[in-house]
Amino acid sequence: MLIIPAIITNFFNKSKLPNFSDNSAKDLPPYITKLLPNVTKEFVHWFVGFVDAEGCFSIQPNSVWTVVNFSFRIEIHIDDIEILHKIARILGVGEVKIVKGRNSAVFSVNKLNDIIKVILPIFKEFPLQTTKYLDFTSFSKAVQIKFNSQSFGTKKRISKTDLIKIKKLRETLNSGRLAIDKNQLFTLTNKLSINMWWLLGFVEGEGTFGYKHLVPYFQLAQHKKNLFVLNAIESFLLKLPAQNIIGNQQFNIHYALNSKTNVYSMSVVSIDTLFSYIVPYFLSMSFFTRKALDFQYWVISVIMHKFGYYYLPGGKKITLQISSATNKYRYTRNIANKIELPSDDSISKLLALPAPFDVTKGLSHFELVREFTINKGGRKGFIVYIYDRESGGKELEGSPFSTYGAGHVALGLRAGSRVIGRYIDTGKASKDRYIFSSIPMSTSEIKG
Repeated sequence: MLIIPAIITNFFNKSKLPNFSDNSAKDLPPYITKLLPNVTKEFVHWFVGFVDAEGCFSIQPNSVWTVVNFSFRIEIHIDDIEILHKIARILGVGEVKIVKGRNSAVFSVNKLNDIIKVILPIFKEFPLQTTKYLDFTSFSKAVQIKFNSQSFGTKKRISKTDLIKIKKLRETLNSGRLAIDKNQLFTLTNKLSINMWWLLGFVEGEGTFGYKHLVPYFQLAQHKKNLFVLNAIESFLLKLPAQNIIGNQQFNIHYALNSKTNVYSMSVVSIDTLFSYIVPYFLSMSFFTRKALDFQYWVISVIMHKFGYYYLPGGKKITLQISSATNKYRYTRNIANKIELPSDDSISKLLALPAPFDVTKGLSHFELVREFTINKGGRKGFIVYIYDRESGGKELEGSPFSTYGAGHVALGLRAGSRVIGRYIDTGKASKDRYIFSSIPMSTSEIKG
């Protein structure tokens, strides 16, 4: 897919992107550089953000609590295993293994000496930003207790007193901490420092460049105990400079709480905001994981919406292909229902057409969509051809319909239903049966 970055460059000139230099990204101290000669400042901050999203510190006792071991782990989908190998190469410790039966891979550091010499110094110098900071603090204290009890090269067992201390620390780790108190929140918010590389790592672990009804959005989700982090990320994003901003456009961020899971979602859904702020920001950096591919195709979708290409007959089909072949759908576990990404040629041909929207008018995306709808006759309704696959691809009686509403009624739906609007010109069948199109289709096209 070599042409995709070139397509994006036609709309976003990387040499002219706003300056996103971030002085809050701390430089590496000499002892870290000496410890990890192949590491860069950007990678360390990215790594901390990725661990905030995907990492885990664990204390592992035997069944009778006479022996205690420690582990630092990052577990992700097996298809993304290469980033774990890269982390292992750069840090020079740990191992990468495939987890049988879970379709995942894990990078783990289990040797006490490696944890003390490499893992602890990184996170003490570059603190985690989420409540995982509290996990690390407890983990670090427990490691120190074991180290002190076995100092001077002795092999004596940890005392019962020390084991009790470690056991209490273990109870505060990970799922053992369901909430944070005021003092902990004060500590976390006081030390909070968001920088661009940390945020990239966090997004590569927890972020989503997603689609809802084929409309792109950007989202981060966290348990409510980490709401303070989402708020800090919001403040960081609101300070971003923009490229190609339209008028006095506002940067709006939406929050939603899932009361069953206690997870907050922070979303950016405005096409104007995505195009002017979010896309240029992430284009200014290089992703470390395969999420780079999801992001590149997501940018194509943003461009298609921004300039109106999405509303052309081939636009929705390409967007559907992208949304059905990226993010979770690109994993091998979905191989049976694999949908191919649109070809570079099909994307290039679509974007080579005159843009349906005139963005130079200074109108918002919402206003441009409304103007386009009116000019196309939207007040009177759009023509829709409805084909029934169960009848061999024949047109539904009454097709073409002069309005979506009339088509919905013919299908036994409410006139105000959104079914046709979601499926038209996508090539995807509603209920695996009905195909909707704004132009006549051949039998071969209908059968797919």
